[in-house]
Amino acid sequence: MLWILSVQQVIKSKMFDYLDFIPVNRARVMYPETPIDSASGRIISGVRNLREGLDPDVLAYWYKRIEDRSREVVPSHLKDKVHFQQDRILWMKFKMDVSKRAVPHVMQVIEEYIPMMPYSTGLYFRKVQEILTDEMNKELR
Repeated sequence: MLWILSVQQVIKSKMFDYLDFIPVNRARVMYPETPIDSASGRIISGVRNLREGLDPDVLAYWYKRIEDRSREVVPSHLKDKVHFQQDRILWMKFKMDVSKRAVPHVMQVIEEYIPMMPYSTGLYFRKVQEILTDEMNKELR
């Protein structure tokens, strides 16, 4: 047997009296906020933040900041050996042209910037660090 209850039936039956549960300023709010509304609002804002962190423009911004800071940190003879380029067709794909001697400096700069990034962008750059480490380990073998 399938049980379907409308919102009015649940409220009338006093199974869950949400009006006593949440204080509402009736002068400012047209409808009282239910616990479901607040939970769904938190989920929606969390998903929105995750999605915005992987936007190609956000990634390009952080790549540019990392490239500029890396050029400041590396020795003067390696300044031209650090270059990042965004793909024109696949906007989330970047070409990293970094000298083997400059990789430790670039990884240090990425680590420095990760706490300032949105969560999903930070995860993206953690993966970039992992790929750089794997490539360096392949070269050392």
